[in-house]
Amino acid sequence: MAAVLSAAAAICAAGTATASGTAATAPHALTIFTVASGVQFINTGDDRARGVKNNPFDETTNKLRPNVSETGNGPFAGDVAVFGFDLYTSRALKKGNGTASYTCFFNYARRALCQAYYELRGGTLTAAGPVDFNDTGFTLVITGGTKKYIAARGQVSSAQAGPKAQRVNFQLLD
Repeated sequence: MAAVLSAAAAICAAGTATASGTAATAPHALTIFTVASGVQFINTGDDRARGVKNNPFDETTNKLRPNVSETGNGPFAGDVAVFGFDLYTSRALKKGNGTASYTCFFNYARRALCQAYYELRGGTLTAAGPVDFNDTGFTLVITGGTKKYIAARGQVSSAQAGPKAQRVNFQLLD
């Protein structure tokens, strides 16, 4: 669980930059820091067990499923996790910059498709993309936002910045 929470902290990325609907010029770079504040797992093991015997696919399709041995504590394919984060303006983690949450839908081998929501003073930013929880970093695509972030676009990249924080590089295009 500590490994997943640490990897989830790598997911969190946000910042304050301006987004507009004008043509792209140069990206605005911003670095912030994130700390995981909570996690909630939705274990779908009972659904997986039912799906082995009772599923809508024919036998040919079922043979195409990966033969994966699920051992340990997971997360496993079909599991869902919701992660919470506190956002900070510097590595010192003293001045708050908002909160974020991620909803991640797991596939095989600790990989997931995640949807991120960043609550900032100027509005909400959203991002999405695949995350490999076996790696220490990732990149997500900015998919939009509200208020001053309406029509936002760009990307968010994250890397480890110490035992409990992640350094997040946030790029917004004009």
